[in-house]
Amino acid sequence: MKLLSINRITRTGLILLIGTMGLITSCKKGYFYEGINDDPSELKNPVPSSLLPGIIQSTGYVWGGDASRFVSLFMQQTTGAANQSVSASRYAVSPDDVDNMWTAGLYGGGIMNNTYAMINSANSLKQGHYAAVGKVMMANNLGLTTDLWGDVPYSEAFKGLAVLQPKYDTQQQIYAAIDQLLSEAIASLGATDGSQFQPGADDLLFKGDLAKWLRFAHSLRAKFYLHQGKIDRSNYDKALLEIPNGFLPGETASILYAGTSLPTQGPWFQFNDQRGDISFTGYIYDSMGAASDPRLDVYSDGAEGLGPLYGSANSPVVLMSYDELRFIEAECHFQKAAQNRGASAAAYNAAVTANLLRTIDDASYAATVAKTAGNITLADIMSQKYVALFLNPEVWADWRRTGVPALVAPAGSALGGALPRSLLYPSGEQRNNSNSPKNTSMLKRVWWDVP
Repeated sequence: MKLLSINRITRTGLILLIGTMGLITSCKKGYFYEGINDDPSELKNPVPSSLLPGIIQSTGYVWGGDASRFVSLFMQQTTGAANQSVSASRYAVSPDDVDNMWTAGLYGGGIMNNTYAMINSANSLKQGHYAAVGKVMMANNLGLTTDLWGDVPYSEAFKGLAVLQPKYDTQQQIYAAIDQLLSEAIASLGATDGSQFQPGADDLLFKGDLAKWLRFAHSLRAKFYLHQGKIDRSNYDKALLEIPNGFLPGETASILYAGTSLPTQGPWFQFNDQRGDISFTGYIYDSMGAASDPRLDVYSDGAEGLGPLYGSANSPVVLMSYDELRFIEAECHFQKAAQNRGASAAAYNAAVTANLLRTIDDASYAATVAKTAGNITLADIMSQKYVALFLNPEVWADWRRTGVPALVAPAGSALGGALPRSLLYPSGEQRNNSNSPKNTSMLKRVWWDVP
């Protein structure tokens, strides 16, 4: 019998376990006893409807947790004030630091493992729409994983004891797999599946609205095509074809939190409440202040704390939004040709307006930063997108692709004058998976990050 102290489990990890499985049995005197309790009420073969809520909630804790914190520190949307956050702010992130996000969050008993189980269960039960929703979530989280690390396990992952050391697929292969997942999901969501079992209250993103899931899938596809634009410029055209079928004005893929107790509080609120070693100061606040940007009042509390929009117990985690989609459109038009600058400016202005409405419900500032075909630049698009996607991991992908904003490495940076371009592989993978690439440097570029 293995005795595992609850004190050895991080509170975030515990939340992930609760959110993902909902199967924690009773414990005594602060300990979990593994294998001693056989609760007949436990789900031995969980059905898709029992897995989906935990997959969505856990996605929020990864996107709004470690992924958001590391990226916000790298991209100077936050600043380390104490402990490990100071090191991360100076780009000194160790394999141990990212192990929990990888093992407990994404792989292991985490999100993608459960999503894989959900897809298989849905296929077995002929619940096609549940399988499609699972494929959208797998594409979303697999995309995050590969964008953080590059080559990652997928084709041999999630096999349990059958494959204990899965191979690492190249990022090019991962992107092909993501596109296949989204293509299959789009086809399924656009048709009836003949099943009486459909997502509903268990769907914490869209409450069973399959049309919104379909638009989310198209929006994700546009984003991932954009990432590949420097590899092959035809990807800009592919992204533009997806955008008309993507999010409608005002729509977001947002994970909501009730904020009433620890497992239902937003991840940034939890972190600040429990750790408080990050200050909300730095480049983005200085630049927004200089520009008299009204969003600063909801991003910051004015005293180096996180503002109410994302810092409250019930603040959402936004995976993707209509305004992000319009920024994608603006960049694609801009990158294609000079004669597309009018379309680029129109999409940019719409993106800024949409973000202002989403964040402060007042679009009057849009006129201050509005652009035309004659004066729009890539720096305009990416600088406003950097502000709009506050605390979203996507800002790191944007910076690596474009170099905007022009950030300067902080004094004492572990990477000299450079900024990080990928995470080191986690310590657990280095120890236990002989297929794990050897860590070299956080300056290693991922596949789509070409000079």
